[in-house]
Amino acid sequence: MSEIVWLSGADDLTTPTGDAPVAWYLRLDSSETGTLAGGAALSAADRQDLAARPEAGMRALRRRLAKVLLARLTGLHPDEIIIGRTELGAPQILHPPGWHISLAGRFPHCLIGLSRSPIGVDIEPIDAEPPPEDSFTRSEWLALHGASPHTLVTRWTAKEAHAKCLGIASRIDAAEMETMVSGDGLRVASKEGETQVYVRRQAGTVQAVSSLSN
Repeated sequence: MSEIVWLSGADDLTTPTGDAPVAWYLRLDSSETGTLAGGAALSAADRQDLAARPEAGMRALRRRLAKVLLARLTGLHPDEIIIGRTELGAPQILHPPGWHISLAGRFPHCLIGLSRSPIGVDIEPIDAEPPPEDSFTRSEWLALHGASPHTLVTRWTAKEAHAKCLGIASRIDAAEMETMVSGDGLRVASKEGETQVYVRRQAGTVQAVSSLSN
């Protein structure tokens, strides 16, 4: 995966991104975000898909914003973009072809990832409660002995991004994934594969973006 282009808010939508993967951070409770989302409509299929899901309103807003971002990257109108789901329930871009998407949110925070290759994103408040001990492997606990709560939240966020990148978030437990420091980021391994995770701390959140390891 090429270097990630990190975007924040409406102003960064004018940032040239080329073919690089994009991770776009927004606050869903801002009037600016509501205005942006107004540029995309939900189709009947979108409404049917989202109606039965928890926090349907937040998910609907997120989907509209994802359409806005992909329209910016492709030159299409937002209403031409079709987002469905994989068999395991992960969001999937059906049109235009050749794009991968990942969505994450802990209200009011939102992170949207788009890439030409598989991508996974996750976001958590930096002061969130650390995950329970059984979220980590024995090797991780040995390496993380005495680590700060912020570090534990970062490792959890990396695991979530890893699972989303592989499309298995609905059927894998946190303890089945192992995180390791790798360069400026983290590497995450599970029996399904390995990913490289890039981490940013911004606006009181930890943001993680995962891509397949080379």
